[in-house]
Amino acid sequence: MFFYRKKNEMSLEAFLTNPTAPIVIDLRGGSKKDPAIPGSKRVYILDLVERTKEFEKRFEANLSHRTLLLYCSKGDGSKYLQQKFSSRYHVQSLQGGMVGYLEAISGLLYEHPYESTIKRTEVMAKILAALTNRETDPDTFKKIIDRLLRCSPNEKFKKLLD
Repeated sequence: MFFYRKKNEMSLEAFLTNPTAPIVIDLRGGSKKDPAIPGSKRVYILDLVERTKEFEKRFEANLSHRTLLLYCSKGDGSKYLQQKFSSRYHVQSLQGGMVGYLEAISGLLYEHPYESTIKRTEVMAKILAALTNRETDPDTFKKIIDRLLRCSPNEKFKKLLD
């Protein structure tokens, strides 16, 4: 059972290299101002736990050919919820949840070679704001992530893009 859960966790690297593929559900609910992955839909986890079958039926057409990516604060809630879905659909939990997402984005921003070190903090804040705003256009999100990954000195990120 442990291996089943691990297999159904999408790594942050896999998500960042192809952010437009999955349907992204933010299980934290919260306000529009809370940090979120661009393009994610807000759903409170308790609203979905009891109505998983209804959700599957309502969105069957979308779920049949796309991955449903669930994430919450640390990933525990989304791992629990993915077990509630039937095995007909490809449902994954974002490994590390929002915490892992923010850590990885912060790491990429820190190692990115900025042209002007004077405006570094200002530029980093703007990029982080764009990468944690669910209203950010998916194409803009992908362009920013692609550039950060390509300029990263970390070889594991560069290999994912090839």
